[in-house]
Amino acid sequence: MKRSVLFVGLVTLLMLASISSVASVAAAPAAQTSTAWTGFYYANRNLQGSPAMQRDDPNIDFVWGSASPGGGVPADDFSVRWIRWVFMDVPGNWTFTTTTKDGVRLFVDDVLVIDAWHDQPPTARTVTLNLTQAFHLIRMEYYKHTGVGEAHLQIISTANYPDWRGEYYNNPNLAGAPVFVRNDPAINFNFGTTGPGGGIPGTNFSVRWTRSQYLDAGRYRFTTTTDDGVRLWVDNQLLIDQWHDQMPTTWLGDITLTGGNHLVKMEYFQHGGSAMAVLTWSPIPSGAEVWHGEYFDNVGLSGAPVLFRDDNDINFNWGTAPPGPGISQGGNWSARWTSRKTTSTAGYYTVTATSDDGVRVWVDNSIVIDQWRDQQPTTFSATVYLTAAAHDWRVEYYNRTGTALLRVQITPGVVPPPPPPSGDVYVGTNSAGFFKGGDSAGWHTAPNGYGGIAFWTENNTYNAPQYNWARWYPALPAPGYYEISVYIPANIATTRNARYWIAHAGAYDSGRVSQALYANQWVPLGVFYFGATGGEYVSLSDVTYEPFLSTTVLMDAVKFSPR
Repeated sequence: MKRSVLFVGLVTLLMLASISSVASVAAAPAAQTSTAWTGFYYANRNLQGSPAMQRDDPNIDFVWGSASPGGGVPADDFSVRWIRWVFMDVPGNWTFTTTTKDGVRLFVDDVLVIDAWHDQPPTARTVTLNLTQAFHLIRMEYYKHTGVGEAHLQIISTANYPDWRGEYYNNPNLAGAPVFVRNDPAINFNFGTTGPGGGIPGTNFSVRWTRSQYLDAGRYRFTTTTDDGVRLWVDNQLLIDQWHDQMPTTWLGDITLTGGNHLVKMEYFQHGGSAMAVLTWSPIPSGAEVWHGEYFDNVGLSGAPVLFRDDNDINFNWGTAPPGPGISQGGNWSARWTSRKTTSTAGYYTVTATSDDGVRVWVDNSIVIDQWRDQQPTTFSATVYLTAAAHDWRVEYYNRTGTALLRVQITPGVVPPPPPPSGDVYVGTNSAGFFKGGDSAGWHTAPNGYGGIAFWTENNTYNAPQYNWARWYPALPAPGYYEISVYIPANIATTRNARYWIAHAGAYDSGRVSQALYANQWVPLGVFYFGATGGEYVSLSDVTYEPFLSTTVLMDAVKFSPR
């Protein structure tokens, strides 16, 4: 079977000594390298004189930024000419995509096919040519004026790969040669634990997909859902960079495009457990900030969505009816909505969610409401400080049989929290069960605590002598499960890594809170079993692992709610 990747056969080496002009470069070469582009780097913008540096470049895929590309070449006002014979292993259409900041010219068999020799921001240009099965001489010329330097060239066989060219590797690092390459009509895979095929196991593999896609001019939102890591480029602009282990998670990337063909590249790896990779995109209507919904026929947001749609608002009372096609009547299902919404005025905003059953809300990848459990219609609220900018929102929901309801609102201003309901046990800073210690000179007070006073201290990076700490001992009426919530007043805390410890029924658990995200609200740590023995507590210290004395850590009331 033919290899479906580009390769360069052995032919004779270019007589570079005869290069004195563009025309002489085009003369029939005597040789070429088999694995690299021969790059000639000039200390001017016009490819004039003798090169300041010559080297072999495996790929034309550079982001120099404001740095020089190498010895003897200035950081600004330089140019490069790359030459290589490339073997096109199948006859038919081949797509060439250049992405450069500033000028570029591309020649195929000495014919100028892309000509953009002028200053420009990073810009993608594409041409598709019908080529014979043979060696073809490719030459790319580039110059950088000032600012950042960037130059890329991709060549894709749209004869073999009219959809996605998928390169599959038997390691999670895209290392070495792919085990197999195939055409994929869409990136919409729920591999599970069986792997993608071709002898690749169900764990520790990776894939690179590339394609040339025609898109009308406009602004587009690209959405990935993967388990595990993902990176996405459009015209060599990195839109999504989440290269880490994760449960099935959705990420968004927005970009404004000119009308024409655009190079789209997605890289993915799977580490352990089940594997999933989905990519979609859609135009963003001018001025629209809709919720992009993905609906699943299970309660765990697992597998591929059975329904995609845009919702203007999250304000639903479905009852026992399904939300749309593919969802079982009155059954177990879940949904995820994502949106990028612009806040015109900086300040505090209140997020309110009413749900039957579970709901979670994130802003800029920080969770603000986490009530992922079966429940009757219940309202939750959180207050967040938002800058005047675009913010990424994500809402997740599940319904487990019976009726389904969900409303989510984002409104300006701070809504004070209600007092603890009957049955809750509250330990404030003025309660008998509250203790603090450490360096007394490091303690400060604030008058807007839940019980009338809150304490704060500057952080330590690691455990240190006289670090400050606080403990809350509840007088619980009976053994059982209790949800622990901590109160965060406004305008005090700046730490993003407050590390709470919960001592309960002979066990220790931890919870982390980004206190800087909250203002005048209760923040849940989780539900834990307490033996009501009198020696159980919640503790917090000023050790945050952030740079020394760079943040403030807040100690205020703790609430124990029976569950």
